[in-house]
Amino acid sequence: MKQVLTNPKSGYYMKGDVFGAKGDFITSPEISQMFGELIGIWLISQWEIQGKPQKTQLIELGPGRGTLMEDMLRAMSNFPSFYNTINGVHLIEISPELRKLQLEKLCGYVTESTEMVEHDNNGMKFYWHNTINDIPNGWSLVVAHEFFDALPVHRFKLTDKGWREYMVDIDTSGDSPYHFRLVLSPNPTKESTTLTSPQYTKFNVGDCIEVSSDSWNITQKISNQISKFGGSALIIDYGQDYIQDNTLRAIRDHKFVHSLSLPGYADLSVNVNFSYLKESTQGQVNTFGPVTQSKFLHSMGITTRLSMLLNQTNTIKQHKILFDSYKRLVDPLTMGRIYKVLAINPINFDQIPYGFESLKKKNK
Repeated sequence: MKQVLTNPKSGYYMKGDVFGAKGDFITSPEISQMFGELIGIWLISQWEIQGKPQKTQLIELGPGRGTLMEDMLRAMSNFPSFYNTINGVHLIEISPELRKLQLEKLCGYVTESTEMVEHDNNGMKFYWHNTINDIPNGWSLVVAHEFFDALPVHRFKLTDKGWREYMVDIDTSGDSPYHFRLVLSPNPTKESTTLTSPQYTKFNVGDCIEVSSDSWNITQKISNQISKFGGSALIIDYGQDYIQDNTLRAIRDHKFVHSLSLPGYADLSVNVNFSYLKESTQGQVNTFGPVTQSKFLHSMGITTRLSMLLNQTNTIKQHKILFDSYKRLVDPLTMGRIYKVLAINPINFDQIPYGFESLKKKNK
């Protein structure tokens, strides 16, 4: 997955704009401004709960076109007491072409440089980083929307000799449609030897699972940052709150294609295991959720925001666009149920965040 998506020469995300109706798939921020606005309001609420720190750094992992950050900042600008504390917007983006799109969206100009590090827009400073390890220390608000689903996973099968990993192999047979195949490693691999915690003893021979060690490492880094310096994180993605198997899929031109076909020309993604993300925090922070995207957005007042926008439009066509976008975000048959929201807060703040109030207790 890592090579297919981020190889410097042939990676899918390294080629430019793959989002929206003209791309291969569409994300929640591209569907409606309401999504990013409500995420922005949620972040402000955590700033208030935690004592209104004087300096705030915003961090987004996988910013896409920059639409989510643009909508968040626009909503945040209506709250000067918070907005004026932002001392930097940090974008974790490895793709030079997507960096250019983000720069144009957020700063209003373009550049041919692929080594963007720092840019300024009316006093707001934007920074680009290849990994979250490059983020400065400080009180932080972190957003990861449809980021973890694109991180590489390892797939394993429990055999009578222990866990064995599926590997990608070249298929040289004459009738092979893709010239790649999955084969089971006959011996333990570096990754399979890490499956030692009690949860991996509950499976039967023949069972298969997916595990993303990259997800573990990144969530742990986020937790370290929040534990040491304060702040909050919001992770929004599709997945479940338990371990899964065989969720790898490829999308091209808004249609599912075989995951081994056309590497580099189709998006690859997997369902996120939210229980694994929570486990990776290792008790350094409080985690809340996950809750469904529908519940979260309704708790944050999406119907009120929809009504406000409807009152600002005059045509039936505009009303239909607004309502259809709302429905797509919250309907259980579209994005409302499969997309989940997970919050991370410092362990010394016990107040349940907005959007998670119906939970009986926080997850630790």
